[in-house]
Amino acid sequence: MQKRAGLLYLSLSTRRILLILENQKWTVPTFVRNNNLYEDGRPVLDDFNDGKIIPIELYLSKDKGFEYNTYICLTKHEFLTDCVKTLCWCDMDDLPKNIHTGLRATLSNNLIRTKIETILELQEGEV
Repeated sequence: MQKRAGLLYLSLSTRRILLILENQKWTVPTFVRNNNLYEDGRPVLDDFNDGKIIPIELYLSKDKGFEYNTYICLTKHEFLTDCVKTLCWCDMDDLPKNIHTGLRATLSNNLIRTKIETILELQEGEV
C-alpha cells in the first residue's frame, strides 16, 4: 500500500491557510498542501509554531492501495520560508482556480470544514 501525508498550515491570527505552488510535477502549476512526510516538515514546525498538529482527514482508496492523511499544523502567525519557491496564504472561501483537485475536495468537504472551524474556535485567545 502506498501511504502519503500532507500538512495544511493554518494561521490562527488570520484564519488563512498556506498553499504551495507546485510547478515541477504538473504541466499547469497547481497549488497544494505540503506533501512532505511529517519528518520533512519538522524544521518548519520547530521554527513557526508550538507543535500543535491535528489530524483532520484519512483518505483510503476503494481498492485500499492508497492512503492519504491530512493534518492541520497550527501556526500563531503567517510566515514566509525559503523551503519552497512560491507560496501564498489564502482564505478558505477564496481559493485559487489552479488548486489540486484532492485539496479542493478536502477543503470543500463539510465535515472537514466543520473540523477546521471547531479547531479555530477552540484556539481563539491563544494568539
